[in-house]
Amino acid sequence: MGSLKDDWKETGKDLGGAFKQLGKSIIKSGATVVDKANDWAERDDAKEAAKKEAEVKEAQEAKEAAKTICPDCGAEIVNAEAFCPKCGAKLG
Repeated sequence: MGSLKDDWKETGKDLGGAFKQLGKSIIKSGATVVDKANDWAERDDAKEAAKKEAEVKEAQEAKEAAKTICPDCGAEIVNAEAFCPKCGAKLG
């Protein structure tokens, strides 16, 4: 049987090893949390990008729908008036 001093040394080594393992575990857990947070942020970014893309497409479709084609010359007229600004044909 060892002395009390030797027992304390051994206990200190054991505790040191346990704290070292605990530290590694905490660091690993923290890295996992950061990875998950990044994944969530990327998913939110992707959702936002898809939403903006849909809004742009909708605006483009609305712009296309607002165009008028001159029946005489085929010119695209964005702001339809009574007459075609290119050939002067009566519209509508």
